[in-house]
Amino acid sequence: MNTTSDTLNQISILDAFVKVAPYLNQLSQDDVTVGIYNTKELVLNIPGKTFKLPVKVGDPLQEGDIIAKAIMDNQFESMVVPKEVFGVPVVANAIPLRDDNNNVIGGVGLGTSIERKQLLSDVSQNLTNMFENMGATIEEITSSIDELSNNLDHTTEAFHEMGQRVDKIETFSSEVTSISEKSHILGLNASIEAARAGEYGRGFSVVSKEVQNMGSQTKQFANDIKLTTNALSDQIRSLQEMVTSVNQQSTDQAKAIEEMSETIQNVYKDIQQLNSLAATRLDNDKGVD
Repeated sequence: MNTTSDTLNQISILDAFVKVAPYLNQLSQDDVTVGIYNTKELVLNIPGKTFKLPVKVGDPLQEGDIIAKAIMDNQFESMVVPKEVFGVPVVANAIPLRDDNNNVIGGVGLGTSIERKQLLSDVSQNLTNMFENMGATIEEITSSIDELSNNLDHTTEAFHEMGQRVDKIETFSSEVTSISEKSHILGLNASIEAARAGEYGRGFSVVSKEVQNMGSQTKQFANDIKLTTNALSDQIRSLQEMVTSVNQQSTDQAKAIEEMSETIQNVYKDIQQLNSLAATRLDNDKGVD
């Protein structure tokens, strides 16, 4: 009576792989294809979920095929097959199959699609590049805002100095007004004295009228200056308020951009980690140390 052990011994490792192969794709989270050869021809091919090899059962071993190489060299083989061959990039691994006497009786190969991992790596790298560009752009914007803020500060100082000069002009105008009023009073007094002097004060009367006229004109000139300086003061005050408002807005924007920059930096770090993981996973699949 044959035992289970005796039955297993009667099944070659090649036959065992033939029986197990149809389940490998179902058990794997990756998209894999399985090929099994004896020393002469293809015994079984299980296509992947999204791709399949251009082979059929009975096809002879082809020189250069990874399974043929594993059988010929009697060792593990691995290679990356570019997208142009099967429509998707594939990492192929193959091992020789040996009987109980350690003789090579065939080989089995596993082809794993790395399209999703490659896509993930590409997307991750694109995101990394995008965030690097965003970081550079934000630095330029921040620099521009800082420069604008400095210019606004200088403008505010200039308006302040201008306001002080306008105040001085108003002071001069007040002094001119005071002088004109005194001149007018002086001319009026001179006119009164000229009237009292009668014929002898006629020449003095002409001078007194000129003094009065000069006082009136000076007063009008001082009033015109006052009106002009008042209007100028109002405009300076309005511009100062506008500059202050713009300066505050630029400060708020700079703060918001700084906060956004911190957020982008945090996301950028996460993307770098993702990129590193994707690259490591891809390198591992390709057999890169």
